Amino acid sequence: MMPMGTSLSRWTMSYFGAALLFLLLAECFLSAGGWLPSVDVAEPRALMIVHSITIGWLGMLMIGALLQFAPVLTGLSLPTSHFDILGLIGLVVGLGLLLFGFHLIDKGSNAAGPVMGAAALLLFVSILSVSMVLASLLWRGRDAHPASGLVLIGIGCLAMTAAFGALFAVTISGSIAIPSVVQFVSSAVPYHASLGLAGWTTFAAIGVSYKLLPMFLLSHDMKKAPFLARTGSIGIALLGTAAFSLFWPEAAYLCFLAASLMFGLTIFAYLNELYLAYRWRRRKSLELNTSGSLPAFALLAVSVALLLPAIALGAGPHAIAALVYLFVFGWLSGLGLAQLLKIVPFLTWIEAFGPLLGRRPTPRLADLVNSRRSAVWLGTFYVAVVAAASAIALESDLAFRAAAILQTMSTAALLWELALARSLANVDANTKRHPFEQPAFFFAANKKGHANGPAS
Repeated sequence: MMPMGTSLSRWTMSYFGAALLFLLLAECFLSAGGWLPSVDVAEPRALMIVHSITIGWLGMLMIGALLQFAPVLTGLSLPTSHFDILGLIGLVVGLGLLLFGFHLIDKGSNAAGPVMGAAALLLFVSILSVSMVLASLLWRGRDAHPASGLVLIGIGCLAMTAAFGALFAVTISGSIAIPSVVQFVSSAVPYHASLGLAGWTTFAAIGVSYKLLPMFLLSHDMKKAPFLARTGSIGIALLGTAAFSLFWPEAAYLCFLAASLMFGLTIFAYLNELYLAYRWRRRKSLELNTSGSLPAFALLAVSVALLLPAIALGAGPHAIAALVYLFVFGWLSGLGLAQLLKIVPFLTWIEAFGPLLGRRPTPRLADLVNSRRSAVWLGTFYVAVVAAASAIALESDLAFRAAAILQTMSTAALLWELALARSLANVDANTKRHPFEQPAFFFAANKKGHANGPAS
């Protein structure tokens, strides 16, 4: 996946750790009844869960992955500044303020306005600074791999999502009371969500997987990135047009429907590429990250195939919510967790044992994680997600809460497996003798793969 000596992103593990903790926090809220199918998703407590997932889990996961793999896509190095750790601090503090702001809104506190304003400013600046650095790198190295263009689309959507979010935060807190702005904000929520989920996180995931999956599978490179970039760009342009046409509802609806169709075309072209990559792979036995991603791809196909007619036919809110849940947890979260089961052990192995390779026996990468146990928990996670989405569609609070508890338990177990892999707990003690040095848990001290010193 990466040649020996490739720079390790110092703070990628910190982003992953924060992301996983926010995912677990959101699922704990769901398990405790913080949101149920009978509750409006616009309620402040529901918005706390939504933003813990979108900004905390998916956002930090994708940024952490791009800090490591954008240089792999481009063949270029990120600037040696502290933007990555400052961005992480800004995101964590900003999201904490945002969640506290929603809590204050729920309590009717007058302090909600200043807190939401501070959260909006901090999140917007942090997201924009990280986005600009990543976008600059990907633009300069755009000719190295066609997937760079897909990630650039995602980063553009991230900037637009952050701008919408900042406006929403100061408006719903009561800081802005201009009637036209309030009307715009109340109508623009689907576009804000679409830019974040269908735009930023999906195109970032597609772009990174476009490079990595053929490597994992020992398959041919996927060839349709320019087509995906064109259709994706058209879809995002139509979505933006719809958002700014909200004062003309019929035009906005038609643009939104056209954007949805273009998104569907992009997704099914991508899925066809994935099918061919799996079909023509030279690695016949699938590893956990590639087999564990198959349900995510299947749920992507199902959710998009059903979501398009649901939007066109004006399906009820529970049907839409169920499909969005399937998209967010089945596709995006399932893919993220499956790939982390490969990425975390791999980066840990590079840091701990890369300098010793060829000088003394080293453990296999597969030794770092218990694949059998992890596969059970990942499968349980997918079953729980499908059960929870079905409960939303059926408007069953009890069934949803039971599924959410199962989903939370499986996530906690996967987090534990990742912690064991990062701490090298599954590796025989004899392989960790001097001059081996234990990697730090939340950051890479060995940025170039040579920090452990000469082997003997």
